[in-house]
Amino acid sequence: MMPTNVSGGHIVRWTLFILSILIGAAAAWLIKDILMLSLTSIVFSILLTTPVRFFVRRGLPRALAILFTVALIIATISLASAAILPALLDQFQILVGTALPRAWELIQQELQPEVLTARYPFLKGFIEQNDLPNQLLQQIVAAVGSLSSQVFPFLGSVVGTFISFVIIVFLSLYFIADPNTHWRGMLRLVPIYYRPRAREILARLDFTLRRFLQAQITIMVLTGLLTTVGLGVVGVPLSGALGVITGLFSFIPNFGPLIAVIPTLAVAIINTPNQLLLVFVVFFGIQLVVSQVISPMMIGQEVSIPPAMILLAQLIAGVFFGFLGLLLSVPLAIIVIVMVREVYVHDILGDTDKGKRSTVELEAILSDKL
Repeated sequence: MMPTNVSGGHIVRWTLFILSILIGAAAAWLIKDILMLSLTSIVFSILLTTPVRFFVRRGLPRALAILFTVALIIATISLASAAILPALLDQFQILVGTALPRAWELIQQELQPEVLTARYPFLKGFIEQNDLPNQLLQQIVAAVGSLSSQVFPFLGSVVGTFISFVIIVFLSLYFIADPNTHWRGMLRLVPIYYRPRAREILARLDFTLRRFLQAQITIMVLTGLLTTVGLGVVGVPLSGALGVITGLFSFIPNFGPLIAVIPTLAVAIINTPNQLLLVFVVFFGIQLVVSQVISPMMIGQEVSIPPAMILLAQLIAGVFFGFLGLLLSVPLAIIVIVMVREVYVHDILGDTDKGKRSTVELEAILSDKL
């Protein structure tokens, strides 16, 4: 029996509301690639706004500040490439052309039945009955193939990747060139009475994402340098190339180090097999120091995300959006956490959390325009 306080109008409104959410979710799923490109552009533009704001605050017109920022980035990349790129290219050529194929040959040799039975006699019957070496090799090949398609999807579509990169660059420049138009456009999507509050929430999102990205870039550089020095001290060759790979993949928590350790162990197997355990300890020791000491100090409490939340966000984003979702899983988690905290916890539940919501801090964020 239907309760007396529930009218037919309420049922219709709630039904239409739920249908609208389902239709919106279906539409978002159909254009998920475009949405991920847009999010990448937004994240990239937020990162670029730091130097742009620096120059604007010192009197440069915004258009000139953007041009100066782009020129500065190009000049920095060019100088760094001229200084270290030749040596790194040589190391990458050796890594891809010699070290990794040689490591694969050694793995195949070690998995030969006669080698395994000689080394582990108690496994002789099991190996012969189950054809264990061939099964292991097939699983390794399948895992590497799957990993390559997920982690390096651009290898199969160079043209598509180039087009996506161009779209991201131009979208980012448009966002930076006229941020107030996009800012006002987003505010018009909410009711008039809620627009001042929506402005605060958007400002906090921008502030939080910017702090995270600035800290993450610094962490990537530190991780690359520490890995290069640590592997060099241990005696692992190609430490520069391995450090660059580790630094780049450190942008992806949890899964990044697991991907970056593969070429490191491959080089260690060939050149320093007796120090394999030491290389493993040095590599993950650096990761532990960075994740548990350096990262919390640089990112701080405002951008702090529970490790379980990061892992959950990576699993969900990776399943639904592939490698790009995995790459942007932490920014996505930040957006969700800030929206839940500001809209649901603060506005709906009424938990103002005054200890963390300083008026001075909020005014500072709001005064820092896009």
